[in-house]
Amino acid sequence: MRIALLALTTACCYALQVLFERQRLIETEGREFQLRNEQVRTAGRLAAEIAHQIKNPLAIINNTAWSLQRALKEKNGSAAQQLEIIREEVERSDRIITELMGYARLAEGKVERLDVVEELEASIEGVFPPGAGFDSHVERHFEHYLPTLLMQRGHLREIFTNLFQNAREAVAEVGDSGHIKVVARQDPDDAVVVVVEDNGPGIPSDKLEQVFEAYYTTRAKGTGLGLAIARNNIELYGGSVKAESELGKGARFILRFPPRTVLK
Repeated sequence: MRIALLALTTACCYALQVLFERQRLIETEGREFQLRNEQVRTAGRLAAEIAHQIKNPLAIINNTAWSLQRALKEKNGSAAQQLEIIREEVERSDRIITELMGYARLAEGKVERLDVVEELEASIEGVFPPGAGFDSHVERHFEHYLPTLLMQRGHLREIFTNLFQNAREAVAEVGDSGHIKVVARQDPDDAVVVVVEDNGPGIPSDKLEQVFEAYYTTRAKGTGLGLAIARNNIELYGGSVKAESELGKGARFILRFPPRTVLK
């Protein structure tokens, strides 16, 4: 009888411990959701304010330059050329602001539990849609049962999409031999690691950090914001991204998402 009572007491204590631990996890995850939502709202408000403050004056400048260019086209070639430069720079600035406004709109979403593999597959399909005729091949190596991430879906998609677009443009320079490898795994610290690797022309070693700087780009039509936004998004959630590359040997981008509390 005494042994049975002891076993019952032990079982009750264990059940209470499990309930307390579950409640603690719920409270921890709730605080995490609240913190992440507030962080992305703050970043979004700042991006929206900057974009709206600049976009309207740019539109006025662009319209004025276009009118002057039309008036001077046949009278002063030099003036027309200078006005064309003004319009090109205004259009480039407008593209940058449009990307900032898109980032600001992402702040309207909510933090969710996201499946990394599902988000990777969706982003790959978006950047390499079936039937689009891209020559590059995307090789996948995804581990099963990866931890879920507490993030806004728009932010995670933006990270993956920008990296895949960057890889697509890189391998386009090597033609039909273009190859992209995507790896998703869990490291010993339970963090989720995603690696995007391409066999494009590569990046000079002294430019590896610059590729994440806003407005730095090596492409004529690039805004220089894709990789900068990707890094900002992942760092917003306590993660990191780094680049490894050598000229002529492709490039590798390594993303690390820290472990988060997951309720079973």
